[in-house]
Amino acid sequence: MRYYGYLLCSVVLMASAFIAAKLLLNTGAPPTALAAVRFAVAGLLAGAFLGAYKSLDYPGSLRDLLGLLLVGLLQTAVLFGTGFLAMLHLNPATVALFTLTMPIWVVLFESLIDRKWPATPTLMGAFMGVFGVALIVQAGIAMGTADLIWYLLPLVGAVSWAWATIFTKRAGLAFSGWSMNAWQMLFGGSMLGFLCWWFDLPLLELQTTQDWLTFSWLVIPGSILSFGLWFAALQIGGATVTSGYLFLVPFFTALLSMLMLDTHFSGYQIVGGIAVGLGIWLMSKNRSIPDE
Repeated sequence: MRYYGYLLCSVVLMASAFIAAKLLLNTGAPPTALAAVRFAVAGLLAGAFLGAYKSLDYPGSLRDLLGLLLVGLLQTAVLFGTGFLAMLHLNPATVALFTLTMPIWVVLFESLIDRKWPATPTLMGAFMGVFGVALIVQAGIAMGTADLIWYLLPLVGAVSWAWATIFTKRAGLAFSGWSMNAWQMLFGGSMLGFLCWWFDLPLLELQTTQDWLTFSWLVIPGSILSFGLWFAALQIGGATVTSGYLFLVPFFTALLSMLMLDTHFSGYQIVGGIAVGLGIWLMSKNRSIPDE
């Protein structure tokens, strides 16, 4: 039950973070600076909290440090740097859905690495997932909502996250899920901050009380708690099984988008989203959750 509790809380909080980010972007927040400050602050707060309770694991070797930097680059800097840029032009549910095709790439990449032909449900799931993505892209372009590049950006982020997940699973870094989360957010946010400084990008300015409250939600529940719970679940269930439940994130994001942003979806987008969700479920249905 602890495993499923971690998963449910994580996916709901991830969904709420997409909505909070879109609300801030709608007020004019620059996407790269928003992602940088979000994760740098979240990493500092999470690290300080764990350090106060003497629960923060520190890098014990150069290998551990480089591993944390790599996860921060892939799972924070690239994933959310591309996602926030795309969200300027796409609704948060679409960005969430494309980002969370990550399980498809995890399964396919692991099959290539292990040189093991995927099982039939996995192949069927991958086909359905790709078909669903194609439907969503076609529907979006037909409606004139965006150019192809804005759909490709969150897909790049999804592939980046997939490699971070595979690396976390296989590297065996000596960190708890919460410590891994704190470090990767801090390093990833710092990388995006350096990018803002290097290219002289606009800085984040929060003007109203509502902006501060929305940003606070984005940092604490939407970042610290959601990814901490995700890493904890990942360590219990493994990459393939745990990633299969991420199809719930775009579902909750779509519900919140309709309630809070008055977002509407075409029939093709709905069918495409269902196809992606079924594809991810098919890829994970023949795997078992380890007993606790």
